[in-house]
Amino acid sequence: MTEPDPWDRITVVLVTRNSEAILPSSLGSLARAKRIILLDAMSTDNTVAVAQACRPGVEVLSLTEDRGLGQATNKGFALAETEYVLNINPDTRMPDGCIEQLVRTADANPNAAGIAPLLTNANGDVDLSVMGAWERHHHAIAVPPDGPFCTWFLTGAVVLWRLEAFRDIGGFDETIFLYNEDTDLSVRAMQKGYPLIVEPAALGDHFGGHSEEMTLKSRIRRDRNMMWGHLNYERKYAGAEEAERIARAAVRRCCGEALIGFLTLRPKKFLTNVAKAKAAYAFLKGGSPWGR
Repeated sequence: MTEPDPWDRITVVLVTRNSEAILPSSLGSLARAKRIILLDAMSTDNTVAVAQACRPGVEVLSLTEDRGLGQATNKGFALAETEYVLNINPDTRMPDGCIEQLVRTADANPNAAGIAPLLTNANGDVDLSVMGAWERHHHAIAVPPDGPFCTWFLTGAVVLWRLEAFRDIGGFDETIFLYNEDTDLSVRAMQKGYPLIVEPAALGDHFGGHSEEMTLKSRIRRDRNMMWGHLNYERKYAGAEEAERIARAAVRRCCGEALIGFLTLRPKKFLTNVAKAKAAYAFLKGGSPWGR
């Protein structure tokens, strides 16, 4: 008797932005996927054409406004009808058998909301961060347990989500434009009683930071939103007073680093720290770094 194809139960959702260089590797590792929904966040390169060339059947939604990773991903999940949704970043590669193992682990743990593989980085090192019960920040570990284990944090790079649980949790918080959206979702999943599991038997590759071509402009955008995402997360889980304290310290630190960059003629250091300081200052003033 032929075993059911686990890919019949999976929809792939990924968000791209100027990802033409790395996308063929990611899509190439998803050859068995039956449905791929790609949400393109206003790319200015050939990302969409590359995706369609790699996978002629890919469903492309070209966003007319970039409102952040969380909102774009939620749009993709809203279109899914399968039991599971594989949410991945473009800078990942899933070797043969990885996703099938995630499905087996999910089936063996029917209460779990999300199952993530063990990822390695571009150097071949383990790329694993975890979070304990009621901790607020995740931290890296170099040696993972031998078998599947629960954690309060799953990196958003690759997760197989149980669609029903994802919707019950409420999906990604769309007020978080970028960064810490995965931490926030993980915390809310655990608060609702849904286990999150890392499966070391499922091995994948994560070339972190390569989802978008890293120009100076995109680096400034990244650093600005990393600061905003961090402060927004702190306000949500540590309270406004603690978040404002962190923001004030960030303004002082980043202004100092920007001054060093200016005096030492390092424009990248100067500009990225100015971006971080502006984001922290905007947070303190109740504004938004992306113009909402």
